[in-house]
Amino acid sequence: MAKQKIDTRDWSVAWKNPFVVGWFVLLVIVLSVNFFMVSEAIVTFPGLTIEDYYEKGKDMGKIIAQREKMKRMAWQIDINLPVLTQNVPQHYTILVKDKTGKAFNVDSAVLYYYRPSNKKYDGQSVLKSTGKVGEYEGDIELPLKGKYDFVLELKRGKDLFQVGRTMMVKENPRSPVQPSL
Repeated sequence: MAKQKIDTRDWSVAWKNPFVVGWFVLLVIVLSVNFFMVSEAIVTFPGLTIEDYYEKGKDMGKIIAQREKMKRMAWQIDINLPVLTQNVPQHYTILVKDKTGKAFNVDSAVLYYYRPSNKKYDGQSVLKSTGKVGEYEGDIELPLKGKYDFVLELKRGKDLFQVGRTMMVKENPRSPVQPSL
């Protein structure tokens, strides 16, 4: 008859159990990876793209009133913006009309663009009149492919009208290496 091997391991001490050691090692690895990712996010995040975010956002009543006023004004904006491509200067035009569809002139027209991931690439393009009633033109060149937020701001006297969109900028295959973020 063969001798049966007797298990003499003492499982009463947790650190001698390979399952406990394995779970502890796995926990340490997960926490280390999380710590690394959080520290990288803090170090590489550029921060808010608007310096005075608190001042701009604290009076929601004014913001809501401005939105309601813009709805009542019902200006119509026809934007002739080409497909945006990185590092390519592009010309665009807009036509401003009132709620009846009649073109009219504004005092100023500015197109602001924001790169959500890095405020270093934010900017603006001031539009100039083409000479026709309600028609304005401008030029824009964006250095990076990807997502941009655009805000067109029109002023006429005390009236302010803003319209915003998010758009993607295509990669230019002939463009040099992209700047680092």
